[in-house]
Amino acid sequence: MIILTTEMMIAAGTENDLEILTTDVIRQLGIPAHLKGYRYLRYALILCVENSEMISSVTKLLYPAVAAKFETTSCCVNSSIRQAVAIAWNKGNREILSRYLGGNVFTRERKPTNAEFIASVSETLRLGIKRQNSRR
Repeated sequence: MIILTTEMMIAAGTENDLEILTTDVIRQLGIPAHLKGYRYLRYALILCVENSEMISSVTKLLYPAVAAKFETTSCCVNSSIRQAVAIAWNKGNREILSRYLGGNVFTRERKPTNAEFIASVSETLRLGIKRQNSRR
């Protein structure tokens, strides 16, 4: 089960609050803020939390939307997010990664794909927000 702190769940009803929450999660996962993939991943997660259909077409919908926002290419978004995911996988906190990616994530030999990573983290965020809002 994911633990969203009170500070992380300020209201989670506004775009700004979702950005704060997503930023906190990315930091917890161990992705350094100086990477381009950090910004791309944050925006991709926000888009997927707001519209879960985005994750069903990563290369046709999600990457182009992120690329348009940052005035770059889908290919650059893909490779930058891949680098961020690799850093989280290789150097991140295993316990936090397990919370966001599922408990048995480390039984696999390979790191998750960008789409797997984004889908798991965005769904965990979305459900955490939904749970928190239902308690109000």
